[in-house]
Amino acid sequence: MYRRTFLSAVAGMIAAPAVVRAQSKQFEGVVLNINGYGGDYDRLLNGYVAKPLRERTGLQVKYQPGQASAAVAKLIASKDNPPFDLIMADSPNMPDIIANDLVEKTTEAEVKNIAKLKPLVREFGDYGVPYLTNAIVLACNSRHIKQPLSSYEDLARADLKGKLALISPENTGGLLTLLGIGAATGGDAENLAPAFSFLSSIKANIATISPATTNLAQLYQQEEVWAGPFWDGRTYSIRQSGIPLATILPKEGVFGLLNYVSVVKNSKNREAALAYIEQALSDEAIGPMVEFFRYSPVTKISVSGAVANDLVFKGDALEGFRKVDWEKVAKSRSLWSEEFNKAMR
Repeated sequence: MYRRTFLSAVAGMIAAPAVVRAQSKQFEGVVLNINGYGGDYDRLLNGYVAKPLRERTGLQVKYQPGQASAAVAKLIASKDNPPFDLIMADSPNMPDIIANDLVEKTTEAEVKNIAKLKPLVREFGDYGVPYLTNAIVLACNSRHIKQPLSSYEDLARADLKGKLALISPENTGGLLTLLGIGAATGGDAENLAPAFSFLSSIKANIATISPATTNLAQLYQQEEVWAGPFWDGRTYSIRQSGIPLATILPKEGVFGLLNYVSVVKNSKNREAALAYIEQALSDEAIGPMVEFFRYSPVTKISVSGAVANDLVFKGDALEGFRKVDWEKVAKSRSLWSEEFNKAMR
């Protein structure tokens, strides 16, 4: 009797640490699916969001790179059994996401780091949690282009023949480009006819049109294209690789958007998804993204003077950020894509 009791006690003592270890891994065995953007973007998210979560909680995060619009289409097609637990999407995608009832609201009570957000950056109330900005600037290779660009109208210059790159409207960068060209040519979100007319007139200058940011970045790095409207962060990272790709803020103003992450409705892993958002808003995650890309943060994170000088939007008010009616853009997006394709024929 004594021997059995003693052995049971010893077994309990040996097993106890294993039980404690198991309990410390809150999401052991859970796989969280989320769309991705590819390249360095997903690499950084893996390193500073997914990896710390895996180490602390056992959570496995799987990114599926592709266009956000394609991810939205997948969710619409499979609302009852969604392919993602979280969706990353930009401001222009959010009205369609909300209208199709694809995501759930997320509050500060659920995600404490929401308190770190700068004022007024939650454009859609409790729907979606922003974590970074993106802006479209004019990228210009100073090795090949001696006279810097200053305006979207400069995309028509003869010295750019066959060397321009454009982001198509399938990518939200293409939508911002249309708004920028519209501002330069007398149009706006209500009437982009001048922008499409301008694009049609500069076809000889256009070397490539693509919705894939990573593909365009590669062409800039190989110096097959020399200029065009491009993401601020990607332009900066290419410049750091040794290519003299200047960031130019067009005189018409800078059109930008916010990057959002949202919990997908009917996700089977809501608690894990909230933990992901908490980590995505942490300084541990935001800091490296801002450091690498120089994307302007939407959290109240402190950055060095060198980093601050490279940010397109400054301060808590994100000075220079042109406000856009995203619901109007969402309603016009299909038509704009059709008109863009006609202009490029």
